[in-house]
Amino acid sequence: MDFLMLSRLLFFFALSFCALAVAAPEDFYSARVPVDDRSEAALGDAAAQALAEVLIRVSGDEAVVTLPDIEAAVADARNRMSLYSYEDTDEGVVLFAQFDGNLIKGLLRRSGATFWAESRPPVLLWMVVDEPYSRRFATVSEDGQLLKSLASKFAERGVRLRLPLLDLEDAAALSPEMVWQKVMPRIQAASERYGTEHVLVGRYVQLSTGQQIADWLYLDMDDTRDLQLQGRDPEPILASAVDMVVDEMAERYAVRLEPVTTFDRIAVSINGVRSYSDYRGVLSVLNDITVLDGVQVSAVDGDRLDLKVVGVGSADALARLLPAKSRLAVVGDVDGRALTLNWGQP
Repeated sequence: MDFLMLSRLLFFFALSFCALAVAAPEDFYSARVPVDDRSEAALGDAAAQALAEVLIRVSGDEAVVTLPDIEAAVADARNRMSLYSYEDTDEGVVLFAQFDGNLIKGLLRRSGATFWAESRPPVLLWMVVDEPYSRRFATVSEDGQLLKSLASKFAERGVRLRLPLLDLEDAAALSPEMVWQKVMPRIQAASERYGTEHVLVGRYVQLSTGQQIADWLYLDMDDTRDLQLQGRDPEPILASAVDMVVDEMAERYAVRLEPVTTFDRIAVSINGVRSYSDYRGVLSVLNDITVLDGVQVSAVDGDRLDLKVVGVGSADALARLLPAKSRLAVVGDVDGRALTLNWGQP
């Protein structure tokens, strides 16, 4: 296909304004909440808890539930579920509550809240347990409940926790004592094989008195944060570590949504679009950004494709929403409502 034919084909697609909407996996806009019984009162309370959990997960902001419009929506959560059912588990009855993704994004937009796309990098955990005569890495076989609880709390915030393999390669690169002493170059080098920039280092001590002490260190490519906690109940100790990490990640990845009336379309120029396959690839990447409301082709000039994009308030917000491993790369400074990208090799 020559480029003239491609240009005509692209403008044929540009005749209509195409909405971008991708169905998200079920669990991103749903929650499971324990209930005492199946009464209407219990259903209303559990629905409110489920909606609050989903809004916090999708926005990346724990304070989102304090916004007036969000508070009102949570109070009326019983009528906002798109689907619900009860599940019998070993721990008792659990309510499964599903919410429509467009409803959630609409609530966040009307409230001027943030949105964090579902495609999120995992967090790698190096956790060392201090015992009376030795220090060892936490493992599923010996610390299963602790690690399961930590992973569950990360999942509630929409982030996957990854455990190291602790195989021969890890053993050669990093010892429990190095983690305990926070030997940063060795921790960072050992983490590289797992392909994530986000690392949580934990030092955990359980005293004979029942008191538990945890020292947490979060590393990413730009910064570090630490947190020291103690108490008899491990749940708040784990939850605080998760919140520290996810809040920091949300600061980097989440974008603020603005009411539709307050912004215009973002002008996007993409260089390197040489074929219909390239064109489809570009739209596929944008189609994965679920918060976008639409895209319109405005011009084709050589291998440059010009688009108008709706759904975010600035070029910077759109740039932050681009998948990290896509073929779209930002060119130059990002400012205002114009964004230049290159479509490169896979």
